[in-house]
Amino acid sequence: MRAVRGLTGIVVATLLGLAVVVGATAAADDSDFDGSWTEHHYDAEVALDSRDYFVYVPAELPEGDVPLVVYLHGCNQTAYEAALGVRWNELADTEGFIVAYPQQFDPNTMAPGPDQGEAYLFGGNGGQCWNWFRPEHIERGLGEAATIAGITRTVMADHAIDEDRVYLAGISAGGVMASTMGATYPDIYAAVSVLAGCGYLACADVDGSAAVAAMGEHARPLPVVVVHGTADTVAPFPMGMDAVAQWLATNDLIDDGQANGSVASTPATSRDVGMDASALGGLGTLGDVCVRSWNVPCLGGLLGMPEYPHTIDTYLDAAGCELVQFWTLHGLQHSYSGGDPRGTFTDPLGPGETPVSWAFFQRHTRSGPTEAACAG
Repeated sequence: MRAVRGLTGIVVATLLGLAVVVGATAAADDSDFDGSWTEHHYDAEVALDSRDYFVYVPAELPEGDVPLVVYLHGCNQTAYEAALGVRWNELADTEGFIVAYPQQFDPNTMAPGPDQGEAYLFGGNGGQCWNWFRPEHIERGLGEAATIAGITRTVMADHAIDEDRVYLAGISAGGVMASTMGATYPDIYAAVSVLAGCGYLACADVDGSAAVAAMGEHARPLPVVVVHGTADTVAPFPMGMDAVAQWLATNDLIDDGQANGSVASTPATSRDVGMDASALGGLGTLGDVCVRSWNVPCLGGLLGMPEYPHTIDTYLDAAGCELVQFWTLHGLQHSYSGGDPRGTFTDPLGPGETPVSWAFFQRHTRSGPTEAACAG
């Protein structure tokens, strides 16, 4: 079992790398989805923080209040390109929930709105990244953190949403912003999924205390699932380790006010899938090739593999219930595993990050873990 330790910092090249990946642009087409795909605009108190967002509602939903998943795209993506690739809408059709997609904008390509003036051009991000590294966007009530929370609340008001089952997931810059939203609005989100991202405070909350401070009076144990590829050259694998370490430390502080190991930094269980114990010895299953290469992208598709070999580490709270889960995908680059190739930055090989996130979400509500999370 591996212990996860925080990083003292992330190199500047890595931070910039989250903003320079370029992908093909997909044209929007509502016919790509079976349900309703609608565009909306959120007017923030500060015009610079206003953003468009999209909502997907399946053609059929169960009666009563349903869950909501908020998904934050990565750099150089639109909400539509992300939605097409990550398959959240497909899962919503079968599982019965609503999905919202806030969208960042590039001020270099978008004209100012009718009431926003030229100052609008100074908002957003030139790489369409969420501004997770700028202090004015990562505190409660400020900037993009407030905007994403405002969009979430608006969707909740416009639809029959179960307030106990509102979740947030994001990849890359959206993944770091997912940690930010967990720290700043734990009263809204029951659990978050950090995909190819890192922890709060621009990956610098080594002891977890900054996230506790950001939570303030809303502090509560926050369930977090982290998924990261070992061959990620844009957001290197230690960034995923940083997210796990930060959330373990934060939850350790929250449960009894002390950093005393009540939430252990070593996993209660660690399970390897698609590989065996001989991996480090250079022998064993086909999947071990990806494990031995470690930080080299694995050509799993060419090897005939249905999914990347992976390790699932599960960390428990003091009561023995699942609190943090860490999925290490051996050989995955900076892309969304189990994705639809029609989208951008996707990899068709599993395990799919969407079903992994959803399965984790289902085991957690804002009021506490479900029986499944405590079943061992």
